[in-house]
Amino acid sequence: MVTAEVIAPFLLTIGVSFLVGIGLREYYETEGKFDTFGTVRTFIFIGMLGFVLYQLPGIGSQAFLVGLGALSLFLLIYYGNKVLQKKSPGMIGVLIALLTYATGPIALTFPQWYLVLIAISILLVLHSKGRIRRFTDRLQTGEVVTACKFLAIAAVVLPLVPATMPAGDGPVWRFFALLPVTPRQIWLAVVITTGISYLGYVLQTYVYPRKGLLLAGLVGGLYSSTATVLVLAKKAKAERDISRDASRAIFLAVSMLYVRLVVLVVVFRPLSVSTVGPALLVLSALAAANALWLRKGAAEPLAAAPPPVPGGPKEDVTADPALRRNPLELSAAFLFAVLFTVVSLATKYVIAYFQVTGLHLMSFVVGFSDITPFVVSLLQSNFGIGDHAILQGIVIAAASNNLLQLAYTYVVGSRRLATLVAPGMLTLAALSLLYALVVI
Repeated sequence: MVTAEVIAPFLLTIGVSFLVGIGLREYYETEGKFDTFGTVRTFIFIGMLGFVLYQLPGIGSQAFLVGLGALSLFLLIYYGNKVLQKKSPGMIGVLIALLTYATGPIALTFPQWYLVLIAISILLVLHSKGRIRRFTDRLQTGEVVTACKFLAIAAVVLPLVPATMPAGDGPVWRFFALLPVTPRQIWLAVVITTGISYLGYVLQTYVYPRKGLLLAGLVGGLYSSTATVLVLAKKAKAERDISRDASRAIFLAVSMLYVRLVVLVVVFRPLSVSTVGPALLVLSALAAANALWLRKGAAEPLAAAPPPVPGGPKEDVTADPALRRNPLELSAAFLFAVLFTVVSLATKYVIAYFQVTGLHLMSFVVGFSDITPFVVSLLQSNFGIGDHAILQGIVIAAASNNLLQLAYTYVVGSRRLATLVAPGMLTLAALSLLYALVVI
């Protein structure tokens, strides 16, 4: 008896096969290829064939495999004839035909969104030939290997790291016994924070290269707001006429700092998001508002892309080594693990001897460096002081980090840049401290 449990997957199979067939036809027309395999109707029939064979009572799986063999034989003959005639040896039509044949069983055995996701992926990849080629052309030597290293530390090493330190004797066991975090928490912190940094790095290096100061600030802030501010300050000193655009980019980087803190809270202490998340997002919005307000000032030359010298290299704000350095090199991951461990241990003893007052002071001091290890150690560890004190420490560290970035604009950048940045940075630092010490 035909029921809705069969009708819905059948209609979905036809719909997906139809869309895939249209997408392939448009691809062939764009590429100027007309002597190709199949039409839109052909792909609908291929999808229906896979569905019907898979549904045959008692022998569905075997019938589907026989049909797959027959279809593969036909496609092999087609492809062989194509090669003999010295046509384009591309296999896109063959591969998509095989994927279309599998849509029926997928619609029957998986959630509907999964088949829709496959269809969207096919169409996006099919019509992104130019973008994929440009992206792969920009890949630097070793990037694929580095990405594989990240997959190894996230998907291979992390599950193997013990959640608790096994019993034993010796300096290593005694050291881990002193820590307020477990070995797995240390490595999870490495995976999460380097993953966030890597996302910003990839966006800045490959998705939005040579797009100007504003995008460098926005995307670079996701990677490292401190490094981004340092680079922008140096550039503003070298090119005085871009101070206003550089100041706007700096506020966008600071805005992303608060967004990154929200993400870390969501990952490591989700129950605290309702307490500190709205305030951090408001501070992020205020930083972005400063960037928007600075736009109203006197017009200055655009900093996005100075006229290139014919035959010469193009200007690229992200070319500075401080922003180009891949955050997923294993040395950087191990350094973060060491910093995270040391900061966790130091925080444990500061809280043990000086309680919340000591944590506040330490938070302010740590803010004049990279605050990520400190923030993650607070979120991961159990110091016995309550969530409110931990959240206070995070916001205080962000406030003093704003002061550090302001100092960079004075020391490394131009006086014009520092003048533009100072009011907003001081306001953000003051509001952060006020919220941490009074509201939380």
